[in-house]
Amino acid sequence: MTLKQLGLGALSLILLAGCASVELKEGERDMVGPTLYTKTNLHPDEAARRLYAVNYQQAGLIPVCTAVTVKDVDGDAMVFAVNETNREYTYIYHKAAAEPFPDHIKRFFGFSCPEDEIGSLSAIDQKGIRSGKALKGMSKRGVIIAIGLPPRHVTPDPQRMDQWTYWSNRFNRFLVTFDETGHVTGIQE
Repeated sequence: MTLKQLGLGALSLILLAGCASVELKEGERDMVGPTLYTKTNLHPDEAARRLYAVNYQQAGLIPVCTAVTVKDVDGDAMVFAVNETNREYTYIYHKAAAEPFPDHIKRFFGFSCPEDEIGSLSAIDQKGIRSGKALKGMSKRGVIIAIGLPPRHVTPDPQRMDQWTYWSNRFNRFLVTFDETGHVTGIQE
């Protein structure tokens, strides 16, 4: 799927957001073209084949360490394909990310996956990561890998905050609460 195939409505929104191409680089290596890996689980809207920088927790699941190829970056959207299935998705930037698009993308995609780190996490962290959900007893790092970072405009400093706000969709939020040791004590829908 190309950006043109998104349809006039979505394309208009992207064009309004800014037409300048975004050059994604990690050091000197260009992120467009080579194999990248997801650094967290991603939760796309499978029907629309979209993900949003506000990190909606849609029903779909692209597991952490999935190999992907970035096909196109234009303005505030990035098209990538899952290498195993060749299924394409569009990642749409939103100001709620509260950082430049290239910096935001590097939080979710990189040239390596955190496989060794995942293996060193607790059994409950690994269970949450496999299911793509936050579970009681998980560490903050386990939650980040399982469901991604919370949007910065409502949780600006996750490492120092004990309550993180996520969105299930545009209208519904849920909270993940941590104790003083940084482990989940509750998930409130």
